[in-house]
Amino acid sequence: MNCPKCGKEMKAGYLFSSKDGAFSFAAAVPGPFENAKNTAGFVKITALKVGGRTSVPACCCDGCAIVVLSYGKEAKEV
Repeated sequence: MNCPKCGKEMKAGYLFSSKDGAFSFAAAVPGPFENAKNTAGFVKITALKVGGRTSVPACCCDGCAIVVLSYGKEAKEV
């Protein structure tokens, strides 16, 4: 995959969490006592994986400090 900013080839690999983590996206980071699913613009990227690392295929551009990832069924195509 080419970087959307500079156009150079990106390194393929994985974006991964700390143990017991999950990735989500939203318009803002919810507080520790809020249900993240109620945050405006919430998108579940990965499920919680207790006892292991959560990961998604991703590409990284070192020069631009950009990471591109896909989630859901598209994740296998990066």
